[in-house]
Amino acid sequence: MNRQQRADERSKALHKEIAKKLRNQPDLWYIPKNNLMRWEKMRGRLVPALSEWEQILNTKTREHILSILEGDSEESNRLRSSSPFVGILNQNERRKIFDSYRIKNRDHHSSGSRKPEAL
Repeated sequence: MNRQQRADERSKALHKEIAKKLRNQPDLWYIPKNNLMRWEKMRGRLVPALSEWEQILNTKTREHILSILEGDSEESNRLRSSSPFVGILNQNERRKIFDSYRIKNRDHHSSGSRKPEAL
C-alpha cells in the first residue's frame, strides 16, 4: 500500500468515526456548515471542492451525506480530502485513529525491512 492509499484509508477511518458521532449526536450537524461559512468569510470565496460540499450539505439528505463520509468510491475519497467536518471529533478521538495508523505503518515498515537471520 502506498502513502496516498494509507492516507485515504486513515481519512476514511476518521470520517467513519465522524459519521458515527453525527448519528449519535445530531446536534453536531451545524459544524460543517459553520466551517464553510467561516472559511468563505476569511477567504472571500470557497475553493471548488468546498463549494461542492456546500451544495451537498444544502441539498442532500443526512443519510446521503453519511454514505459519502463512509463510502469506498473515488468520489467519497475525493470529497473526504476537502472535508468541512473539522471539529466534530475531539483531540482524543482523532489521536486514537492517528495512533492506530502510525502503529500499522510502523508494523508494515518493520516487517518488510527485516533481513532474514543467518542459520
